[in-house]
Amino acid sequence: MIIIYNSKKSNTPYSEGAKIVLKLKKVFFQIEKNLNAVIKGNTALGKDLFKLLISQHPADIALFFDSTLVEKKILKLFNVLPKDLSVKVFEELSVSSRAYLLVHLESRVVSEFLKHISTEHLTDIFDDLSDEELKKYLKLLQRKQRSRIISRLNFRQDSVGRIMNSDVLTLIQDFTVKKSLSILQRLGEKQEVLRVIYITDNEQRLVGHIKLGDLVLNKPDIILKNLVRKNILVLNVNQDQEDAVNQIRHYALFTAPVVDDKGHFLGVIMADDVFEILEEEASEDVYKMSGVSPVEDEYLQTSIWTVIWQRTPWLVGLLLLQSLSGYILAGNQAIVDKYFIITIFLTMLIGTGGNAGNQSSAVIIRGLATGHISRKSGFRVLLREISVSVFVSLILVSVAFVRVYLFNYDLLSAFTVSIALFLIIMTSMFLGALLPLLLERLNLDPAHSAAPFLATLMDILGVAIYCFVVTKMLG
Repeated sequence: MIIIYNSKKSNTPYSEGAKIVLKLKKVFFQIEKNLNAVIKGNTALGKDLFKLLISQHPADIALFFDSTLVEKKILKLFNVLPKDLSVKVFEELSVSSRAYLLVHLESRVVSEFLKHISTEHLTDIFDDLSDEELKKYLKLLQRKQRSRIISRLNFRQDSVGRIMNSDVLTLIQDFTVKKSLSILQRLGEKQEVLRVIYITDNEQRLVGHIKLGDLVLNKPDIILKNLVRKNILVLNVNQDQEDAVNQIRHYALFTAPVVDDKGHFLGVIMADDVFEILEEEASEDVYKMSGVSPVEDEYLQTSIWTVIWQRTPWLVGLLLLQSLSGYILAGNQAIVDKYFIITIFLTMLIGTGGNAGNQSSAVIIRGLATGHISRKSGFRVLLREISVSVFVSLILVSVAFVRVYLFNYDLLSAFTVSIALFLIIMTSMFLGALLPLLLERLNLDPAHSAAPFLATLMDILGVAIYCFVVTKMLG
């Protein structure tokens, strides 16, 4: 629980937002405690709590379902929700909760239920179904809705076609302002009307766009093609989602049209799609930087065996890779036995090098993700990181020199450790910058170069560098 103190507005340690969160938790706690009464509605308390439940935001109700209720209780409570609310809650639920409900709800209920779910959300849901389940639920859809889902499922999973909103109202360039307003009034409830309305020709090819205000400010007999504005950005349906999102963010757009290879208008990418993709990409990068396979579900909704399988392969690989450090030390056993200083300060040098490299790696990966660093600027970035590494190394070496000298008052030992540390930090920061740039140039995800891979690599190189310096300086 987050506690925020605001002396100007309140004498209590909670801000208004924190009070609301605390109140919401208390409400859901009471609902869970009296769940049977809430479902059956056979007591005054149960009825009151149910009214409180359905008055909450769908996202909050979905979070309560996912984080608190077991699957059977989710089904019972979900069945008594009002239909309109149940649709909104369903769209906010985790993948596992949605899959459970689809399997266990009656086909008649599911059929009616699916009619009200947006095409984008249905595509996400059907992605996780088996072939048999997919055939079953596609049969429950209306013909038009079914054809849209099938066409979406044919697109690559990371393509723009998977996330576009196709239920958007468009107008033909030969329409007059008067006719356009009439269409908006008749169809506005069935299809989403945006502040930017996209204009097509008679063959559904994208021509441009107008703003909603253009229809209000111009005379009724003006033809739309005289009002059309040029689109700043047009996305291809097969374009990569992350690339499309970066372009939308670059131009600070609320929406962007999506077309096929022949320019036919297919749909729109909107701001909420952008936020969702940014969140997914950020989460995916965090997982990869930690050596964990990305997951679609929340932590508590993921089975323990899935979690184990996601983490183990990387750790096994790094375990075997790290054993090279032992071979290097074994090959220098005579020096290790002769100079105990190697053992004492080895972890300090390797740990410092790994930390420095991870800093460089994180900065470069973030820069590549946001577009602030590109292939063209890669060489400049490397030179900059080398310059930074020199000064960072000198500062850390100065501290290390004093630390080692005060340990045994031996200048030669202090110089040896300091030189080794300088080389380790330089190498680590250089590799921390180089590896993400190299992977990006090879069209691989730069996040794979981060910890723990870089830390393991620097363990091996750090031991090799340290043994080499000790051999030359003290051997």
